[in-house]
Amino acid sequence: MEIKTLNIFSINLEQQKEFYNDLLGFRCRKDPDTLSLFTQENTLILRKSKKDFYYHFAFLIPTGSIHKAIDFLENKNISLLPYKGDNIIQFDSGRAIYFYDKDENIVEFIERPLVNYPKSDNFSIDQVIKLNEIGLPHIDPIKMANTLIKEFGINPIDRNSFRENFCWVGDHNGVIIVTKESRNWLPTDRPGIINDFTICYQENGIEYNISFENNEIK
Repeated sequence: MEIKTLNIFSINLEQQKEFYNDLLGFRCRKDPDTLSLFTQENTLILRKSKKDFYYHFAFLIPTGSIHKAIDFLENKNISLLPYKGDNIIQFDSGRAIYFYDKDENIVEFIERPLVNYPKSDNFSIDQVIKLNEIGLPHIDPIKMANTLIKEFGINPIDRNSFRENFCWVGDHNGVIIVTKESRNWLPTDRPGIINDFTICYQENGIEYNISFENNEIK
């Protein structure tokens, strides 16, 4: 699964521009009602909203760069979100660090050694490869996961690993993480909330667009 664009909502669009463009240095385009944030391969679009959402999403960074990414964030006075006293969380498929943006989205930088990208022992913001994952809290994760597979072409790595509160729908290149509404987002104690967003992705050469609104596909 290759994410092309992700549209989410923001109540702090100007502050988000200052955070992502001015502070972190992402290449951005600011329009009156949107902020487009460009990685090497895809685009995150924040749309002005009066409704307060918060999201969890992750950016893929080169394998080997995570310690320099920590230095980069700390030099910007951005506090990391530790887990059990550690800034880096190790997964079977990689390792990650987390921080908040100005909408208090839980933002993740993750290395995934299983994907075929150049490694690096350094870090700069223009090395961020792509938006790699988005969280989707839902009242019935397994039902939603099965809908994404059957109707929207997403091929999961391991369907047998689906649980009632957590389904990893996609692969290491791109994934929608469907969790039970109110399940806490790692590494915080903040429960996942129902979010609206639109995602455009490609799977097996076919492009799909899905809009989620009030926990339903529109």
